[in-house]
Amino acid sequence: MKFYIIYYLLLLSIGLSVNMKKFIYKTKFRSFNVGTTEITIQNNDLKDQKIITIDSFSNRWIDLIYKLRHHSTLVVNQDDYSLSMMTQKVQQADYRDSFNATVNYDEKIIYYENLDNIASNWKQGSFILPIDGKVYDPFAIIYYLQNIDISLNQQYLFNFLSKTNIKSLKLEVIDKEQISSPYITSLCYLIVPNSAEGQPLLKHKGEMRIWYTDDASQLPIKIQQKMRHGIMELLLIDYFEE
Repeated sequence: MKFYIIYYLLLLSIGLSVNMKKFIYKTKFRSFNVGTTEITIQNNDLKDQKIITIDSFSNRWIDLIYKLRHHSTLVVNQDDYSLSMMTQKVQQADYRDSFNATVNYDEKIIYYENLDNIASNWKQGSFILPIDGKVYDPFAIIYYLQNIDISLNQQYLFNFLSKTNIKSLKLEVIDKEQISSPYITSLCYLIVPNSAEGQPLLKHKGEMRIWYTDDASQLPIKIQQKMRHGIMELLLIDYFEE
């Protein structure tokens, strides 16, 4: 299955137009600059799809202590950003994880293929996950909201893929705040994601907050996640379109 995914992504690249957005974030943890996160969104007009890539990597000084790498490629619907296919690779020090997922909306399933690093030996496993309706990736949701007219007290509901499970997500626009980043200072909408079922959305009862500029671009300039040992933050340092 993984060979089919790689081949499919190569075919998609043939139809990519030059229409592209790129977000570059400074990655901070406990107020320390620990690395960079780059997110690119490209159109594939021949397939009515978008290709979203997420690359996050620690700087060379952090690498000496705790090497962090994250790479995801998402294939999503061009209109509503619902997920068609994704592949993800993660490294956290000696821990590695990699998986692929392919969505078949006609058969209402997700084909999931996982590679687990157990005692330095890669063990392959796969299974089929049933779905009911459209499914999203959390990062795709963040950038899909750029296309919606955000206003205070609004709520947005999504079902998203959380590795081996489908979960429901409710995003609420709760406030407006002035936010400064190296790229822009702007009045921003504050959106807080919560579980639609009332259960903790993230591990260790963490929470997430996202700030979008209150202008026509609605840029997500700050993404903050509360974790077990501190707060991880993405702060926009550059943005451009081609």
